[in-house]
Amino acid sequence: MKINKGEVNVQSFHYDVESPSADVKTELNINIEHPEFKDENGEPLNEDEGKILQVVVPFEIHPENAPFKVSGLIGQVVQPIGFHGEIQDLEAKDVQQLSRPVVEYIETLTYQVTSVSLNRGFSLNFNKDIEIEPNQALKDLKNKESNK
Repeated sequence: MKINKGEVNVQSFHYDVESPSADVKTELNINIEHPEFKDENGEPLNEDEGKILQVVVPFEIHPENAPFKVSGLIGQVVQPIGFHGEIQDLEAKDVQQLSRPVVEYIETLTYQVTSVSLNRGFSLNFNKDIEIEPNQALKDLKNKESNK
């Protein structure tokens, strides 16, 4: 899938000291929305090439035996070329492809911050081959549409 991509937008990123024995947590919640984007004249943006979507990923991560945790909210505006369907029509692999740049940003920020704070970078290494599932709201919407 070819995708036009906007800049990755960091709305929040928190680094906190945490006990290495605290519970391990890996929460990445992939949310894809179709907001009503407007141009400077208040007109809807042109979606002839494809629907303009916003990928938003709230996250909270405490790796096993790590002396820190990170959390935040990072997003990106994307336009999958040729996609004019509904968000619930996206396959899991499409969701993964659309969200991958944001997930990589989380990995990069974590590595950079831990390089400074711990004097060594910590790699989260979310494998790009893992299966990222749509969030529950998207699954519910998909089920609702299929039951019509």
